[in-house]
Amino acid sequence: MTCYTAEFTGEIKPDSEIQEIKWLNYSNLDKISPVDKLIFKDLYDKELIGKN
Repeated sequence: MTCYTAEFTGEIKPDSEIQEIKWLNYSNLDKISPVDKLIFKDLYDKELIGKN
């Protein structure tokens, strides 16, 4: 997996096969897959995401 960062202005909304957009952070580990937990831990350790 690859994670990208970018600046964005405007409204992010679902389209095509995407039904819902939900923002998650490190405190949401109970809602994500095992591979995403590894990614979230790495991003958190690098201070790229917060707990809240």
